[in-house]
Amino acid sequence: MKTKTQEQEHDLEYYMGKLEPEYESAGQEAIGRMLDEYHVPFFYKSPILVWEDGERVVKRPDFTLSTYNKTVIEYTPIPDETAKRDSRVYKENRRAALFLKDSDITAPGWQQKLYDKLEEIYHQHHNFSVDEYQPR
Repeated sequence: MKTKTQEQEHDLEYYMGKLEPEYESAGQEAIGRMLDEYHVPFFYKSPILVWEDGERVVKRPDFTLSTYNKTVIEYTPIPDETAKRDSRVYKENRRAALFLKDSDITAPGWQQKLYDKLEEIYHQHHNFSVDEYQPR
């Protein structure tokens, strides 16, 4: 039997949605948790409108950081042609983008290094670069 509090929690979750997204991969979950730990607000798989090959298309980047110059983070365990195309599209649309691989999120201290990179992007107001994340 559910208690009143459990029922209220269920109702709140029902109306507001789950507080934590259902990530598609363990890598995305690690990045999402890191962003939460560092209090970096983000949208997960939120649609954005971009120009691609002369047409307006909807992309759903893994993470969109609205307070960090709308930077996007894409988790690509194995970089492929899609990542290369997305990299070009984000650059053409003047969106800062980071592409993270498995090795980027398993190195010691990766969370602080990623946060430092985000801070660097934040303070470069007019630099819309697309980077393959390179830990220092």
